[in-house]
Amino acid sequence: MQGRGVVRARAGAVARATLRAEHPDPERRRKLELAGSSEERPSSQDRSLETGRSGRLLIVDDEPSVRLLCKVNLQFAGFEVVEAENGSQALELAQAEDFDLILLDVMMPDIGGHEVLRRLSEKSNVPVVFLSARTGLADLREGYALGAVDYITKPFDPIALGDKVREVMARVARGEADAYRQERLDELDDNRS
Repeated sequence: MQGRGVVRARAGAVARATLRAEHPDPERRRKLELAGSSEERPSSQDRSLETGRSGRLLIVDDEPSVRLLCKVNLQFAGFEVVEAENGSQALELAQAEDFDLILLDVMMPDIGGHEVLRRLSEKSNVPVVFLSARTGLADLREGYALGAVDYITKPFDPIALGDKVREVMARVARGEADAYRQERLDELDDNRS
């Protein structure tokens, strides 16, 4: 089974994301195709029974092409995905709904990702993974210091995103969020040496 998410963009052009569903089971392939359409989607309970996986994710990014790329690949990996186009919308959704993990951009026009995480931390313990083009050591350290469980830098491999999210969620479920965060910080120190 392969899901391929590809973004191609030229300067001044709109990036496009495409999905190629190649599941060998025709019924599963039909459900995957429906999950990407506007028709009724399978519930997270149905999906977890069907795939052995579950998880409700919030993707927060001001770039529609990035949200679409994440959404397509994460839905293909069996996750239920909700999108927010800015920090304000993310805070509203996070207060009104339950999520298993939030993928959060750092640089957004209204409320930046760091401030969103500060506000979320006051009311929730939902794990947050930053998804950002800011790759400096100070940026990564700040993200972890604020409580992010992980930090994915753009550009990223969209096909591996589902596995990465699953890995983070498993570590958090086992109570290893702090240890996982510390491992990432140690890797930053090792790479700097």
